[in-house]
Amino acid sequence: MVKQPRHSALFGGSFDPPHLGHRRIVEALLALPEIDEVVVVPAWLNPFKNRSHAPAQKRLQWCRRVCAAPGVVVSDYEIRQERPVRTWETLRALRRDHPIEYLVVGADNLATLRDWYRFDELNREITWIVVTRPSCAPDTSMLRRYRLLPLEIPVSSTEIRKGQKREFLDPAIREEVEALYPAPPSQRKEKP
Repeated sequence: MVKQPRHSALFGGSFDPPHLGHRRIVEALLALPEIDEVVVVPAWLNPFKNRSHAPAQKRLQWCRRVCAAPGVVVSDYEIRQERPVRTWETLRALRRDHPIEYLVVGADNLATLRDWYRFDELNREITWIVVTRPSCAPDTSMLRRYRLLPLEIPVSSTEIRKGQKREFLDPAIREEVEALYPAPPSQRKEKP
């Protein structure tokens, strides 16, 4: 008999591309005693952006490979909608099958959190997990319930798309990512 999770965290994002920093966040979430499932949700398109770089189905496949672990579910909910989906809607849909009590955000998102659709209702219903650098003291004054998750993640998807910090790519997706986002000529390593 499979044990059903009691406390899930929702970790959404563009994951364009997913990298080892994302996996480190998932591992840190699962190490928290109050969380026994992480639901990773790649966006079809972030509602605050006007485009994604990699196709949605490709990002979904990459997330499934990078985040594969016991206690992790990679959901295709937002991608199946084929439109930008707000967190409120995703939470409502996924709570039918997952006991989501936590919502994961990066500290860099706190400045625009009040712009999120139905932020006040989200804020009443869930506990925020704010991923932050250990030396950072983010302004969490608008959050009703939260927990800080200090992690040093020295990479961003933007850097990888620019051909930087490729060492933070999971080997399971490295070739595909490098083919989609070739490094600029000045950063390519010459083969002997």
